Amino acid sequence: MQLMRYCLSPNKLAWLREELGEHADKLLAAMDAAGSNYLAELTELQAGDLSAGDSQLKFAWFQQKLALTTRLTDADLANLTPLSLVDVRVELVSSDKLTAALQQLSSESVLGFDTETRASFEPGVQHPLSLVQLATSDTCYLFQRAVLGERLAELKPLLENEQILKVGIGLRGDGQALKQDWDIQVSPRLDLNWAMAQLGAGKDMGTRQLVAALLHKRIDKPKKMTLSNWQQVPLSQAQVHYAALDALAANQCFWQLIDKLQGFYGKTTVANKPLLPPSLAARLASYFHPA
Repeated sequence: MQLMRYCLSPNKLAWLREELGEHADKLLAAMDAAGSNYLAELTELQAGDLSAGDSQLKFAWFQQKLALTTRLTDADLANLTPLSLVDVRVELVSSDKLTAALQQLSSESVLGFDTETRASFEPGVQHPLSLVQLATSDTCYLFQRAVLGERLAELKPLLENEQILKVGIGLRGDGQALKQDWDIQVSPRLDLNWAMAQLGAGKDMGTRQLVAALLHKRIDKPKKMTLSNWQQVPLSQAQVHYAALDALAANQCFWQLIDKLQGFYGKTTVANKPLLPPSLAARLASYFHPA
């Protein structure tokens, strides 16, 4: 449990580290350990009390939310195993394989979704969307505008299919680019930043923190790759890896979120207050297994 890191603002944490230096993390760890011990003792005291079930459930929910929304330090992130594409197929979709790829994706209920656009370093110059990434649990398809040309518009029925949820991280810009360039209204879509905010994250967690919290993995986001030329053909192996991981991470994070929330869905306290925020429960309801 990282209770103190959750409760302290980034500014307070920075101040604490400036004041205490190498002792700051030890103090935080001691405070977290004390909090964990207190909750464990309280739960043990209530174990034989049938009326305490409500409290135990609330404590379990509190701990789950804390684990999901606590941001890791750079040092913590560095110690995690990198997210990889092992056992994942990556396909750079060519024009002759476009129809087959779209048919395959149309059979899915949830797709990891992301886009890339070539960065502009000139004032007033904005490049069109360069790449659309869509991922299932084991395959990531990359649709590059420079390869497909106007046929990229054939993604419209898939991206507007109301039976297929498109999940991603920070989707506003992706949706705007597709609407502006191709008149594609991506729907339905779920931004995982929004989902975590409903749980108390407070502000956008971003891809690195979400992958760490939900998958216990590290995903690297080098700025050099983010700002690379996504219009070039062929894409470099590093670009392919970077782009595929983003969409795959979104898909895997979504299903891990469902798994971690499953045990609390539909549960209420004695006061009949639902544990899951109603807005989040409503968005995810069809993906939970019946109790």
